[in-house]
Amino acid sequence: MMRFSHAETASFAELRHDEVSLRLSERREAETSPWGALAYRFDILVAGERAGTISLRIGTSYLLTHLAGQIGFSVEPPFRGRGLARKAVLALLPAARAHGLDELWLTTTEDNLASRRTLEKLGCSFVERVPVPENYVSYAQGEREKLRFRLALDRGP
Repeated sequence: MMRFSHAETASFAELRHDEVSLRLSERREAETSPWGALAYRFDILVAGERAGTISLRIGTSYLLTHLAGQIGFSVEPPFRGRGLARKAVLALLPAARAHGLDELWLTTTEDNLASRRTLEKLGCSFVERVPVPENYVSYAQGEREKLRFRLALDRGP
C-alpha cells in the first residue's frame, strides 16, 4: 500500500475544478522518478469514476521544460471531448503553486490536436519547437519534434 504524508494528503484533498476532482495515486522521489524530479500522479475523477490521469513533475531540468513537460495528462476514450484535461490542469494548479512554481512548461506533438486544443484553452503560450534527441524515449516511437508551451501561474489561465 502506498503511503503519503499527512501534509500531502491534506494539501491534495481539495484539488478540484467543476465536476473534476483529483485523487493522489502515486508519489515518486527524484531518485526513483524517470524524470529525475519529485513527481505526483493523480487519478482524474468525474462523479467518483476514474476518467484518466494527470502528473505533476517538480523541477526545471531541460527534460521537464523541453521534452516531458512539468504536467502530463491522459483522458480515457469514453471521457474525451468534455474538456476534462483542461479542468484537471486547473485543479492541479494550487499544488504547483504550493511547490513554488510560478510557471509551468507543457509539451505535445504536432499531431496531438486534442492536447494542443487543451493547452490553447488553458491560455498557454506557444514558445517554440524543439528537436527530440535520439536518446529520448519517444524518439524510438517516431517523435522528432516537441512543441513547448508556457503557462504563467501568476495570472492564472
